[in-house]
Amino acid sequence: MKKLILILIHLTIAYLLKAQQPIVLGRVDTIYSKILKEKRPLWVYTPGYDTNYFSKPEFPVLYVLDADDHFMSLVTMIKELSATAGNTVLPQMIIVGILNTPGNRTRDLTPTSSAMDKSSGGGENFAAFMEKELIPYIDKTNPTAPYRTMIGHSLGGLTVINLLSKHTQVFNAYVAIDPSMFYDNDNLLKQATIILKQKNFGGKKLFLGFANTMNAGMDTIQVKKDTAEISHHIRSIMKLADDLSVNKTNNLQWAKKYYPDDDHNSVSFNAEYDALRFIFKNNRFPRNQPYNQYFDKQYNAVQLRQMITAHYKMMSAEMGYTVRPPEPEMNSIGYAFLQQKDYEKAAMFFQVNIDNYPKNFNVYDSMGDCFLARGDKANAEKYFKKALSIKYTKEIMDKLDKVQAEQ
Repeated sequence: MKKLILILIHLTIAYLLKAQQPIVLGRVDTIYSKILKEKRPLWVYTPGYDTNYFSKPEFPVLYVLDADDHFMSLVTMIKELSATAGNTVLPQMIIVGILNTPGNRTRDLTPTSSAMDKSSGGGENFAAFMEKELIPYIDKTNPTAPYRTMIGHSLGGLTVINLLSKHTQVFNAYVAIDPSMFYDNDNLLKQATIILKQKNFGGKKLFLGFANTMNAGMDTIQVKKDTAEISHHIRSIMKLADDLSVNKTNNLQWAKKYYPDDDHNSVSFNAEYDALRFIFKNNRFPRNQPYNQYFDKQYNAVQLRQMITAHYKMMSAEMGYTVRPPEPEMNSIGYAFLQQKDYEKAAMFFQVNIDNYPKNFNVYDSMGDCFLARGDKANAEKYFKKALSIKYTKEIMDKLDKVQAEQ
C-alpha cells in the first residue's frame, strides 16, 4: 500500500511539473552598442513558421520602447489579430522590445538637454544606436521585411516625434502615445512646427494618441486657453495635432485620437490597438460580411484571382516592397476547395503559390494532388516529378509510384 501511495505521489509531482511549463512569448537577447558604450537588453518575438513545407517568410518589424510595459500586451494583441482563428486584420510581425538600462531612460528618450535633469539629452545618440546598430542586427538575425513601425509612450512618444521629424527614413510608421511634447520648454515641439511645414513625409504614417490629463471639469476647448502648468502636457500635444492638421501638403498620412476615459498611464493599450488598425487598415483581404470573399460563391476562380492580384499589388505599393499572398494561407484555402471538389478554385489557389513561390517543392505537390483528385494522372505525375526535383520526400515518391503504376 505504501509503495502504491509513493508511486501515486511521484506521478502527481511529475504531472504538476509538466503542467507548469512556461508560456513563452518571445526570447531575451542583447546587443552591445559601441555608440552608447553599453549592453542593451532586448525582448524579441518572432511569429512561428513551418519551413518543412513552406518558404521562409519575411515579417514587418515593430519596435517598442519601454518594453517591460508594452511588449507582452503587443505580442498577444498582434497574435490575436494576425493569426488566431485565421485573422488577417494585421500582418504577422516581429516585435522588438527595447528595454531601458538602469538610470538611463531620461538620457536616451530626450532629444535635448534640460537644466532640470543633467542626465538628459542623449536622444540623438539613441537614434544613432537604433539606426546604425539595432536595426541592422535585427535584420541580420531575423526574417525581416523592409517595413518598420516604432511605438513610444510619454518620453518614448517624444522620441517617436523626434525620429519622425529628424530621422524620417528610419521607420515607415510612427506611433506617439501621450508624448511629452512639453519637455524642455516645448523645444522639440517648436522644431517640429517648422519641420512639418518644410519636409516631405511621403510614404510615412503617424498615429497620435493622447489621454485626458486635464483637471476635472475642463474640456478640450477650455484647456487650450489654460495657462496652468498641470495642463501643459495636453496643451503641447494638442498644439502638435494642430500643426499636423494645417500642413496638408507634406504627404504625411496621419490620424489622431483623444481618449477621454484614459489617463497617462492607462492610454497605451487602446492607443496601440487603434494605431495598428490605422497603419495596417488595408491588410485584410476584402470581406462581404459574414463571408471572407475567398469563399463567397458569387465569385468564380478568375474573378478571385483578379481580386487577389489587385489586393496584393495595392499592399505592395502601400508597404513599399513586394507583399506576396501568404503561402500557407493560399495552400490551406486550396485544399479546402479541393475537399469541396471545386477543382477550378483549388487549382487557382495552388497556382497563386506556384507563381509566387516557384522554388518551393510543396506548391507543385499541392497542384499534383489537385490533378490527381480530378483524375488527370498525367498532369499529377508531372507536378509530383517537379516537386521531387526540388526536394525528395517519401510521401511524394509514394504518390508518384502509385500514379505511374496506374497509367
